[in-house]
This record gives sequence, structure tokens and C-alpha cells, in this order.
Amino acid sequence: MAKVFTGKVVIPGDQMEKYFEAMAEAEAAREPFRKSFESLNQDFAHYLSTKYGKKTVDKHTGIVDTFIHFICRQTDVEALEEITKGMVNSHFRKWYKRKVWDSATDNDLRVALRKFFQFLATEKSIVNQKALDALK
Repeated sequence: MAKVFTGKVVIPGDQMEKYFEAMAEAEAAREPFRKSFESLNQDFAHYLSTKYGKKTVDKHTGIVDTFIHFICRQTDVEALEEITKGMVNSHFRKWYKRKVWDSATDNDLRVALRKFFQFLATEKSIVNQKALDALK
């Protein structure tokens, strides 16, 4: 089962190089997943632009872009279907409040992610029912 990484990591000073190498390797290994996720967000932006104005499209895709960053850096998820209810709900919301300085409310986060997962289900046939149920 996929996990969310929380807490602090203590790295001894003499092992910092190993840590940076391990982080670079992990990031390189996740790059294909990140690229595909970002491509889906671009498709989502195009899909939204047929229905909404630029401001709404930018707001939703910005939140989804931040969600992509959260999933790729704070979890060990390797496929969209592995994203859990807690990741799209409480974990992301708490992380967002700590890391992002903007006026987005919890409702804004929920709506943007719900629209994104609905887009994935209807347009791309990528269904994550747990995420959809959590975002109702």
C-alpha cells in the first residue's frame, strides 16, 4: 500500500553526499511518472478551457500541479490508481496549508481535484474510485 512520508529526517553531516545521491536517483526513477502526470494536467487544462475562463483554468490546474508535486515528493505512489483517499483529502490539504501561501480554501482544493479525477475517469479511462469517493 502506498505511504505518505511525514516527519523529519536527521542526516549526519558526513553522509550528506550519499543522501543527495539517493535523492537524485529517486527523483530520476520517478521522472517518467511525473512527466505522464504533468501531461495529464495539460490535457486537463485544455479540457477545462472549453468550458471555463482562463482564471478558473489556471486556478484548477495550479492546484493539480501542486498535487503532482506533493504526490511525487511526499509519497511512494507509482500509478494514479494507487492514490488513496487520505492522500487526496487530509494529507494533501494539511501539506498544502503548510507549504503554499495563497488564498485557496479547502473547498477550492477539493473541487479542483474532484474535477481532475472526474476528467481522468471520463476522458482518459483512468478510474480511481477511492479518490472520487473521497472528493464528493
